[in-house]
Amino acid sequence: MIKKLRTSYLLPAELTETISKYLKAIVDVSLENPFIALLINLLETDNERLNQAITAVRINRLIEDVSEADALRDDLFVGFRDMLYAFKRRKDESISTAFDAVWPILEKAGTRLHALGYTEQSGKMEALFQELDKQENQDALATLGLSDLYAELKTSQEDFAAIYNNRLDEDAKKSYPTMKDAKRKAVPHVNILIDALSILDETDPEAHQELVTKMNVITTEITSTALSRKSKGEQEVIDEEEF
Repeated sequence: MIKKLRTSYLLPAELTETISKYLKAIVDVSLENPFIALLINLLETDNERLNQAITAVRINRLIEDVSEADALRDDLFVGFRDMLYAFKRRKDESISTAFDAVWPILEKAGTRLHALGYTEQSGKMEALFQELDKQENQDALATLGLSDLYAELKTSQEDFAAIYNNRLDEDAKKSYPTMKDAKRKAVPHVNILIDALSILDETDPEAHQELVTKMNVITTEITSTALSRKSKGEQEVIDEEEF
């Protein structure tokens, strides 16, 4: 009797490994059956899709890096804005003049540009830098003691742009399936394969004993690994429900 596979226990990488082993077991016993051959073709495609989805998840880890870089430039922008605004009511003429030179530029760029989308925010920040980089405005920032903070803000934008563009480059390489879609397509085919082999085993147990034994060993090993991992409370490396 062929064992059922609890696919819900498996990580994506474990599922792809199991499918590969199942297909190898079928090839090794030289099983010739048109329906099984069709399932093999489907599962080969499923496995390729699953591996692509796993790759996509790793690439999408760049999303976290992008988010962190964006949060840093947002914090620096807000700090720069607030420290600059703090000079608004200063009576010292040199400070007042410096404020009057720089604040309208920031106001024109947008005092809440940190709340904009990634690309729009980058565009507005670059326009802001283009104005503030002018020597007279650099002199004004120096008078206000904001040169170092301004330099940090510019660096944060450069770092964000590099990380964001890296993500875009990776995303452009291939249109990857989501993990959820990849698994949704693969799991039914795995179940159908096991059901079909069960029927073959029932109709002719002796002819399929070797294959059933191989399949059961594979199922037992991967299930044991998955249950052991879960019992130890280990976190899944990739959560397929998030993608």
